[in-house]
Amino acid sequence: MFSNILVYKKSALFVCFTLMLFGCGTFEYEEKANETLKLVAELDEANRLLGFPLQVPEQKDGNGTVLTKDTYLRLPNENYSIPYKDIEKRNGMLVLKYGKQKGGADIPREVFLAFANETDGGIFLEGVLERFEAKNAKKKEPSFKIKDEVKIESYDFTNSSSESVQLFVAFEEKLAVAFVYDLDKSKSIKQEKNSERSMKTFRINANALDAKAKWNLKQLSEGGSTIP
Repeated sequence: MFSNILVYKKSALFVCFTLMLFGCGTFEYEEKANETLKLVAELDEANRLLGFPLQVPEQKDGNGTVLTKDTYLRLPNENYSIPYKDIEKRNGMLVLKYGKQKGGADIPREVFLAFANETDGGIFLEGVLERFEAKNAKKKEPSFKIKDEVKIESYDFTNSSSESVQLFVAFEEKLAVAFVYDLDKSKSIKQEKNSERSMKTFRINANALDAKAKWNLKQLSEGGSTIP
């Protein structure tokens, strides 16, 4: 994703140069330039505030079937990108947990990736809603667009531990992402923004592998590390 930043910047400069040549009377050009510049700003912000892509260790069932999916997701710098060793398996799913090393209430205390542990998709969805106490939460449309046209259901609620939870379920892919924050109404807007920024990087399967390859290439070209 970020290896394309230079292309976006060049496109933005080209659009702006065109406006200078032909004047500012064409609303379509102005709108295109503003959209491109906004995208570049978002990519720069994400690159600055988000950490390494999450490591998702392969997990298999008793028959050797791989339960986890290739997943690309970047969390705030303050979160760990390596999951805890203990992996939860219950309610038709397995759950990986990623903690927080520092940061205030606007940084997720914990982030969970849930994958189906059964072939029945209904069991998975029911298990996810029960595990994160979202059975009575109202489903809503995400306020942002997910890449690759992955269908996402979104839930935003407070659980029994007085934590703020933002849950995203890719039902057809049998994968869910849950962001758990300390309940703090003064930080709710920042919490939502941080979840949104991370979810905009969300990719799965072949698209996840492609995004990870581009990330590694970018890191190596800039002299950085590909290992957190």
